[in-house]
Amino acid sequence: MFTDVKNAVHSTFVNTYSKFISTDGPSKFLEDGTLTPEEFVAAGDLLVFKCPTWSWGTSKPGRVGSHLPPDKQFLVTRKVPCDMRVADLKKDNGTKYEDTEFDGDDGWLLAVGDDEAEEIPDMDIPDLPVETRPPPIFTPSEPSAKNEDEDSEDIPDIDDFSDSDLEEDDPASLPVKKEEPEDEDTVIRSRSYDIHITYDKYYRTPRVWLFGYDEDGNPLKTEKIFEDISQEHAKKTVTIDKHPHLDIPFAFIHPCRHAEVMKTFCDKLTQNGKELRVDQYFFLFLKFISTVIPTINYDFTISLDGQ
Repeated sequence: MFTDVKNAVHSTFVNTYSKFISTDGPSKFLEDGTLTPEEFVAAGDLLVFKCPTWSWGTSKPGRVGSHLPPDKQFLVTRKVPCDMRVADLKKDNGTKYEDTEFDGDDGWLLAVGDDEAEEIPDMDIPDLPVETRPPPIFTPSEPSAKNEDEDSEDIPDIDDFSDSDLEEDDPASLPVKKEEPEDEDTVIRSRSYDIHITYDKYYRTPRVWLFGYDEDGNPLKTEKIFEDISQEHAKKTVTIDKHPHLDIPFAFIHPCRHAEVMKTFCDKLTQNGKELRVDQYFFLFLKFISTVIPTINYDFTISLDGQ
């Protein structure tokens, strides 16, 4: 109960302070792993370009962040499959987690071995309202209704054809094979997630948000969502809060250590003779986020060496 109250107080403080904090200032990406809003947009643009499953989303009225372009408020990928639970994954590979080496007492947890991890006490987590689900999100890649009407004038409608326009005995045609209805037992039904990435003004890093659906497309309850998050992170760095641009509850991965983790990884790349460009940020960021949600199969397949 104390932990729950502590988290709520901290969240209120961060949200209030973020309304007044300035995002101006020089880039400190290589220095401390943070991003400016302009760098967040540049990195998001490259992610959307290289991985079409990602797109930009817009805020609901009254929730637009002035530090970002109105049509690029957050990144989103929808209905990402999640075929198995984390507990089943750990049975297969015996994954163990340990803290990375950061100052302080709550470093980031990464997969390192095959021994059983130490049990961490449960946190009190608020439940998600069953009826809540994200509204449809307009993205710049979606054509407007006006353009659809203009284009449709050049495309013939199938209803305009009469039977005489169709060749029944065309020798070049192939026989059509009737497909039998697919057996429901052969269809793989799985959970899915909408994943959003917002810019956190307080920590000056991305913040990852999750909204889950069951096999029938209904919103997942909180306890079900935590079945798809590594036990160590679910008890330590993941909780529930309102999405800053949609104003409905999502699960989110706390960003307090994101900058330190990214700085550590960038330093290791530099030691190996490589340097991460700021617009490549999300390709590395999403790889380490996968340690938190290892069974949610979002697209982060591009190589860091890609241009």
